[in-house]
Amino acid sequence: MRCSNRPGRNRTCNPRFGRPARKNLAGKTKARDKGPCLSVACDRHKKRHSRCDRNLEGGQRSCESTFTVAKARVPTGTLKRNVGGKRYRFSCQTEDKETAREYARQRVAELKGRHDRGLVGLPEPVRMSEVFDRYEREYAPRLRPSSSERMMVVIREARGWLTDGPLHDPHVARVSPGDVQAFLELKRLQGVSPRTVNLYRANLHRVFSLCVRPWLLIPSNPVAAVEPLRCDTHEPRLPTMDEYERLRATLQDEPMLYLFVTLAWETGARSGELLQLEWSDVEFDRQLVTLVNDPARGRQTKGRRSRSIPLSKEAVGALRDHASRFRLLAPLSRYVFKHLRRSRDAEPGQRIERVYRGFKSAAKRIGLPTLRPHDLRHAFVTRKLAGGVPAQLVMRYVGHADLATTLRYTHLVPEHLRAVVEQAQARSVAIGR
Repeated sequence: MRCSNRPGRNRTCNPRFGRPARKNLAGKTKARDKGPCLSVACDRHKKRHSRCDRNLEGGQRSCESTFTVAKARVPTGTLKRNVGGKRYRFSCQTEDKETAREYARQRVAELKGRHDRGLVGLPEPVRMSEVFDRYEREYAPRLRPSSSERMMVVIREARGWLTDGPLHDPHVARVSPGDVQAFLELKRLQGVSPRTVNLYRANLHRVFSLCVRPWLLIPSNPVAAVEPLRCDTHEPRLPTMDEYERLRATLQDEPMLYLFVTLAWETGARSGELLQLEWSDVEFDRQLVTLVNDPARGRQTKGRRSRSIPLSKEAVGALRDHASRFRLLAPLSRYVFKHLRRSRDAEPGQRIERVYRGFKSAAKRIGLPTLRPHDLRHAFVTRKLAGGVPAQLVMRYVGHADLATTLRYTHLVPEHLRAVVEQAQARSVAIGR
């Protein structure tokens, strides 16, 4: 405080430390509030406020003179550290020493981490919102439309948890396996099935794998430490020939879905591969159909490679009948499966993207509410294996990535199991002889 009642001196007194306060470079002290000199302050600084002391001895409780009182400041601890040959200085406004030490440890660890990243050529730390934005911008367009749609659902849910939720958009290096585990447990509590939770985990694993390489943002993937949930395996529903004929009979008034069911049963192709067929892919003379993988044109197979499939007589006949009715019918289109009428999200002539709802509706009408379009593919594989077709040929026919995927269907083929048992019995008899 500064007492103006003292003659010949204009000295500033700091009531906290009991010494003159320093002035800044401009020669001015900090802004101060004016007020009367309190008796307590005068008792503490009697030597510097001699005139105030004389007034107090005369019975006055405070000095009538005008002076200024400094604003109260939060105690600040200043820390200096050397990291990587550079000197850093930062402050912590707290009165608790343990809090100040913990803050200092965190800041020094962060500075050392940034220095180490610079030594190995890693970029500066980025936040999860930037990671999600980069993934949507660079990698989501490479996915198939159906895969991209599912991935965007996962990104939206994960963004809500990691950026807008309790973590408050942390740096990607600060995301721990516990944070990922908490997100998956939250989805499980919301009623999401274990299989879907595992899909969430797989998609997040892909995002963080990109952060490890090629983006070089983190040294390891935190999702890899999270175990997937155990799912109950359900046997696929294999439709019989009678059910297949009943399904086609109820689709006589829906020509596009009728052709889809026929080709799925006769070729075993995936739904997405069939729906992207063009008339140029069908060779009626050679009785072949080519499933083209061309991402530049929006056509992509799951195995990321094209393959040709021989067509049965039933499949060729269904395609010929369909071509005679709809190939030259307005609106003209290069797609085999096209919209004939304007709908809420499509114009006439555009390619049909999905048939799931229409298929499920037809399946319910014939009393098979659990039947799915993909079950027609399962039925094709099991029929081929039961007919004695080698598993290697079936693998190439349906486009499986490896033979192990095809061999999973062997437990669904009673004929195959019966042949294995008969071979084992014959082998044991030969050994006994």
